Amino acid sequence: MPTRRELLWGLAGATVAVTAGAVVRGLREARDSVRAARGGLAGARPEGPQGAVHSPYGHGAEPPTALGPAALDALTIPPPMTRGAVSRTITITQRPVEVAQGMVMDGWTFDGTIPGPILRVTEGETLTLTVRNLTAHPHNLHTHGAHAPVQDGWEPIPPGGERTYEIAPRPFGVYPYHCDLVPGAQHLGRGLHGLMLVDPPGGRAPAAERVLVLGGYDVDGDGRSDLFGWNGVAGFFARHPLKVRRGELVRLYVANLVVDEPVATFHLHANTFDVFRSGTRLVADEHTDVVALTVGERAVLEMRFPEPGRVMFHPHQSRMAEQGAMGWIAIV
Repeated sequence: MPTRRELLWGLAGATVAVTAGAVVRGLREARDSVRAARGGLAGARPEGPQGAVHSPYGHGAEPPTALGPAALDALTIPPPMTRGAVSRTITITQRPVEVAQGMVMDGWTFDGTIPGPILRVTEGETLTLTVRNLTAHPHNLHTHGAHAPVQDGWEPIPPGGERTYEIAPRPFGVYPYHCDLVPGAQHLGRGLHGLMLVDPPGGRAPAAERVLVLGGYDVDGDGRSDLFGWNGVAGFFARHPLKVRRGELVRLYVANLVVDEPVATFHLHANTFDVFRSGTRLVADEHTDVVALTVGERAVLEMRFPEPGRVMFHPHQSRMAEQGAMGWIAIV
């Protein structure tokens, strides 16, 4: 049997060992944090304790270096409200898409972009879409909202095929469109989705309008999104903030098209906003700073920024924010 003195010495030794171990771990974490800060966070992948990077508002994805501040304008700034019928042709193609710096996804695209082009029509008018499928796989184009059943877009368009849809979407609001073939997670997740704005006949109040479509990007083909981003590129709005003027009405059309997560939120720092659920009402449903959206849900958010500066926006799901879906709004 060990003596009382031996037991006390053993406990003291264990305490010293644990303390020393904690100190060593702390020094290693500090060293790793410094290295990450010096080298930038572009390669950081904060998925767990071993890869965690402790940094204010950093995340593990950077946009491609070739993309300048205006690179996503066509997917972010909607076309103006139109009067009368709208006709356009959309082409489905398969192409590699760089969704983050050095991260390329084998994409299926509407008109070569993820998400597809912003469609805009006024309630009561006709939208004619001619869809051409130039891939080796069947696809289609289904729009949300009310319209004639024969124009719903569920029939496959074969490789090399073409189909024309004529819809009069109603009621006014914000609606996703997407390929509706199975497996749905693959067709949507590889890029075949976009947003359609249906304006009320009298229009909405003048505002600085922006579209933000949240997507998930499976770059390794395992069926789970590795990166997340607004309008097709992880980390883009962290490097290139949205720019608005102080005091003006800002209107965001926000949609969640991440197919492998049950919910995503949009949270705005340092400000609050009116929420118009699905955009189908002209009276706000609530006033808040965070709104939850399940897959395919969307909302119109309206706000004003009384002071200049920068405010952050991101999902409150940390994996999404840290892997590319954090951005800034610059008020000038």
